[in-house]
Amino acid sequence: MTRTNGALNRRDVMKISIGGAAALWLGLPNAAFAQQTQIKAAWYGGQDTHDRMQQAIKLFTQKNPDIAVNVEFAPFAEFYDRLPVQYSGGGAPDMHRHSMTYLFDYTKRGLLADLSPFVGQTIDISALYPGVVEIGKDGDATHAIGNNQISVALFYNKAKLDAAGAGALDNLTWDSFRDLAIKLGKAGGANHYGVSDNGGFLGLFEVYLFQRGKSLYKGDNAVGFEKADLVDWLAYWESLRAEQGAPPPSVTAESAGFQNATIVKNRSAMQIGWSQQLVFYQALMQDELDIHACPVVAGAPDNGHLIRALDFWVIPESSQNKEAAAKLINFLLNDEEALGVLGLTLGGPASDRATAVLAKTADAPSTKVLNYLTELRKTAPSATPRWISGHGELEALMGRLNASIGFAQTTPDAAADNFLTEASRILG
Repeated sequence: MTRTNGALNRRDVMKISIGGAAALWLGLPNAAFAQQTQIKAAWYGGQDTHDRMQQAIKLFTQKNPDIAVNVEFAPFAEFYDRLPVQYSGGGAPDMHRHSMTYLFDYTKRGLLADLSPFVGQTIDISALYPGVVEIGKDGDATHAIGNNQISVALFYNKAKLDAAGAGALDNLTWDSFRDLAIKLGKAGGANHYGVSDNGGFLGLFEVYLFQRGKSLYKGDNAVGFEKADLVDWLAYWESLRAEQGAPPPSVTAESAGFQNATIVKNRSAMQIGWSQQLVFYQALMQDELDIHACPVVAGAPDNGHLIRALDFWVIPESSQNKEAAAKLINFLLNDEEALGVLGLTLGGPASDRATAVLAKTADAPSTKVLNYLTELRKTAPSATPRWISGHGELEALMGRLNASIGFAQTTPDAAADNFLTEASRILG
């Protein structure tokens, strides 16, 4: 590991060894290191995730001194730029975090090991919530085990809503939400907006579809909605951008990353994202944030807020250390000390055990997320549909088309045609 004046360079920061590897770096006898099974673990996320994962893995190596863990981590986009190269070059981690955005691209190509031989033996799944394991199953094989259970959520700046006289958010429909977003945007003056632009967010579009009795996908190679659904969705967000309800695409393009989010930069009163992200946003702000369910289609049978695992632990088929990797997965899912260290950094808790552990130590923002998920389950659909191979491409396409509408380069109707044509090609 190269150092200059005792400091880690950028490459060192992106790849740090823990446990046995760190012991070798610290100068312990090489013989001690040689007796250990060495595995590589990797994940994506922000700095909070990197810090907490390293702490949890350090605990693992202390309790399993026969296993050394070398770790790699990066922001989401960089992680998935690198992962295909690692798989094709034979250097994939022995276990890593996998987003459902791309999970089934890897499953379809036979790149992920079947974890069934470890389930019930090395990996205890008995306490996990419904959908945490099921999404990763393919027939009798289990290619992925969820490490969270989350849903979309609306985050809002309480002071801004109070100042605008917004009142309670009960019975929030998409129509009333548009009125609220426009009101909040204008209340903040020029260059201020009601809510982040989520027209390109497929996860939220999926909620909207469920509320309409539709689905994002039908089977493994087709969408589950009509053109009219997509036109309505894209037109809705264009109507918000037109009246300060949501920012123009030029502003949205600058808002990538938690630290640049419009709500953090004081450029919007509300933000939509995955439930656990409240904790990350709040850590960057002085104003208090709160959490609420997203709008509901008037007359919908339920709130459409799917609660399921979106991130998973997997082991590549190419790994030569599957048993040791499985032990690490089990530790991160079930060890109470590790669950306490991880908190909500990977998402909402994946089991009652994790919920109980976090309830004892959760700070105020984390408690809000835990309470939100508990209440949401009372009216959420029981379904836990999975995204399919090609989802990542469609997500990127949706974002580009939504931005093109905002730049007046296309219309919602033409964009919907474009999306469906490309979806047929990608999923076919």
